[in-house]
Amino acid sequence: MGNVAGITLKKDKHDQMVDKYGSVDLKAVTEAVADGSLTMGYTDPFTSSTGLNFLMSCLLRYDSKNPLSEAAVDGFKQFQTNVPFVALTTVQMRDAAEHDKLDGFVMEWQLYQGDPDLQANYVFTPFGYRHDNPLVACKAATEEQRQILEQFAQYCDDNGKDLASKYGFNGKDDYVCELPDVSGETLVKAQELYKKNKDNDRPVMAVFVADVSGSMTGKPLSELKDSLINSMRYINDGNYVGLVSYSDDVTIEVPIDKFDLNQQAYFKGAVENLQATGQTATYDGIIVAASMLKEASAQVPNAKTMIFLLSDGDSNAGYVGLGDMQQVISGLRVPVYTIGYNADIDALQKISAINEAASIDATTDDVTYQLKNLFNANM
Repeated sequence: MGNVAGITLKKDKHDQMVDKYGSVDLKAVTEAVADGSLTMGYTDPFTSSTGLNFLMSCLLRYDSKNPLSEAAVDGFKQFQTNVPFVALTTVQMRDAAEHDKLDGFVMEWQLYQGDPDLQANYVFTPFGYRHDNPLVACKAATEEQRQILEQFAQYCDDNGKDLASKYGFNGKDDYVCELPDVSGETLVKAQELYKKNKDNDRPVMAVFVADVSGSMTGKPLSELKDSLINSMRYINDGNYVGLVSYSDDVTIEVPIDKFDLNQQAYFKGAVENLQATGQTATYDGIIVAASMLKEASAQVPNAKTMIFLLSDGDSNAGYVGLGDMQQVISGLRVPVYTIGYNADIDALQKISAINEAASIDATTDDVTYQLKNLFNANM
């Protein structure tokens, strides 16, 4: 199945780019983002092949011989300064574009061509490495397993190409990647480079808001504790972290401070000691977290602020209506990432969508893996 990644721009912005740069390509896009005339997003290079493709393409655009060089890093940091956020999914970026928060975003041709609304309003420009779908045998595969793969490949050759084309693949077979091959080791180092430099030396300041109401009793609270403790090692120790819990009232469990070894110990101990009881003042918890961020930001004015809400999505105490709180949360301009445990996911998604954050369903996903990806992208 043939496929390519691309930068999808709103038509009016695409036309402006052509007028200014003569054409739209990765060089023009990175220059436009760096000078602030284009706002675009891309997906997390730890979880998205398109995001990793875009990261490598950017690094090679600044140094075609060594994507890990100082020149490549400096160019990437200049570009990254004007990227509003890195998304977990294409859907998250598309929602942000529909709310006029992005002029464009990355996606794959197969998705673009299957969406009439995208084709009507956006222009797709291929970039980077092709996203064809080969069959790969690992070295450990037995001879019998290799024969099975060969037979399956032949089956796909005979029966699958037309079906793949029907579903949007094989539409950009003329696109040729001009970038050099890179090793798996280079890809891993590029991800490490991204995590270290994505915030341009700006620390991230986050408050975790944990639901400890009665409805979280038992498995939900146990899973919340396990996933948070198992994932905290993916938070950079130069960032700032605090923790609040809420039921009928809100309790500041750990004030915001740099996430060094001492703060990590306080954080882990507070999570382990959480107990569930009472009603659910979800929006009160968000407001207290936002107030903490505002106060702490006075001491670290260049910090990027965010909130992580861990909850079952219920709200029956304090401020209980999203309609009443939507303008407040929007006005805070702080993304609220939500992680749902046995949750009303729709309610949590609505909270996250206000400021273009992501929502994770801990019931159906490997939540530790998902939190790892979320923290790698944002923390």
